[in-house]
Amino acid sequence: MAWALHLSFSVLGEWNRCFDDNMKALKVPDGRGKASKITVEMVRGIVRAAEQVKAQGRGLRLHRFTRELERDYGIVLSRRKVKEVLIANDLFAARTRRRRPKFYQSLRKEIPNGLASLDGSEVVVLVGQTPYHFNVELCVDVGSFAHTAFSVAEEESTDEVIKVLEAHRKAWGSPLGMLCDHGSSNLSDRTKGYLKEHAIELVSVGPGNPKGNGTDEGAFSQMKQVIGKIDLDVSSPRALARGVLEKMISIYITMRNRLSRRGASLTPIENMNLPTDQIQQDLERQRLKAYVKGKKASKEECRKLDRLYALIRYHHIDMHPDALKRAERSIKAYEIEAIGAAEEAFIKAVNRNPQKRALAYFFGILRNIQHERDDEGYRTYCRRRYNEKVMVDLQRQQEQAQQSEHSVETIMEILVAAVNASIRIVKELAIKKARQWTHELMKLYSYPGALRKRFSDVLGAMTALTLEQKRKVWDLIEQFLDPKSTTESVTLVS
Repeated sequence: MAWALHLSFSVLGEWNRCFDDNMKALKVPDGRGKASKITVEMVRGIVRAAEQVKAQGRGLRLHRFTRELERDYGIVLSRRKVKEVLIANDLFAARTRRRRPKFYQSLRKEIPNGLASLDGSEVVVLVGQTPYHFNVELCVDVGSFAHTAFSVAEEESTDEVIKVLEAHRKAWGSPLGMLCDHGSSNLSDRTKGYLKEHAIELVSVGPGNPKGNGTDEGAFSQMKQVIGKIDLDVSSPRALARGVLEKMISIYITMRNRLSRRGASLTPIENMNLPTDQIQQDLERQRLKAYVKGKKASKEECRKLDRLYALIRYHHIDMHPDALKRAERSIKAYEIEAIGAAEEAFIKAVNRNPQKRALAYFFGILRNIQHERDDEGYRTYCRRRYNEKVMVDLQRQQEQAQQSEHSVETIMEILVAAVNASIRIVKELAIKKARQWTHELMKLYSYPGALRKRFSDVLGAMTALTLEQKRKVWDLIEQFLDPKSTTESVTLVS
């Protein structure tokens, strides 16, 4: 019955206990939503009952143990509360099942033909009633999403990986890096030797992490969605099935490369044809090497490095690799605001004199701007801490705060006298004075809730007042703290 209804046995068991033999619903008292205070006696009873269960050699089953507590000891608690009591007394293991997002690393999309994503996927072709399984190895450029090469074979192997890479190189040249999973064919000695021979960096994502190689995963998803189910209702040899598959993939790749991605102005083919200089390739290669080694910079450092790379590309500054390393190490020590101000000053200087287009001149400007910012920051710190006017204001605020603590108690005493007074004129004068002092205190507090909390604490400490008297005092305080309250709008205590 549980299998037919797609229910668990526990749920079906709960239903079974809700009806009698004649299938009439039983009235079960529902205590959900009714808070119950757990006392020391209840905890002691739960612990003793649990120790008896363990002494008998039985395991603690929360559902059954909760019913036994209710039946034998009269302790009515939910299973969650009982479990918490048992865990607190080292009688039950604490187990949590909190869902957290799975971590995966992703690479930024940089220049075209900088990082090629390579992966394989199984495609089934039905010829009549006979299924034929093929492995499709696909190469996709991460930067432009251009589908550059593919191969169809019996199974995934090193030969297919090298075959696809060789087809990519013949059409577009050698990429700077290859992104792949931890497959044996991708990380074989022959594949690594081929990559090393053609100066291609191996960037492998973690095992069991399909999102790390999301470019190829998305490409396969779109390809299979476009092609759909391949079912040939003819009697043909295996070669026909393979030829039809290769032709369909070729059509898909050709059509896909003519469509631009969402938010992109260029198609993948146009993006792949964009020229890239040697500086961009060197920067991308160094970034890929740093990613493989795990030396990832923080988000703030990445922003600074991006500003540096953008400055170099925009002004076409020729640099030696050693000078670039020193620039990357130095730029991290400066503030991002100082870097932005230095870029503006550097552009003005270069427009006046193009001969100043050098990274050393930029760092000279940056050093001076950062030095001025550091000096200004230190001056601001000194002013805030040791300035005479600031110190006088701080002392005055401290004195006012000390007076306000006494004034809260004084206001409460006046309001208590107003509540207990029998003469109307005395009552009105006391309320007027209390309202005036309360409004003066409100000017010293930037947050009204803090003053309200202070009044509440002082009122709660007055144990000599009855509940009705405290209610009347608090009603007056609420009227005083209301910013719309005026002299005429305050309700007098009867």
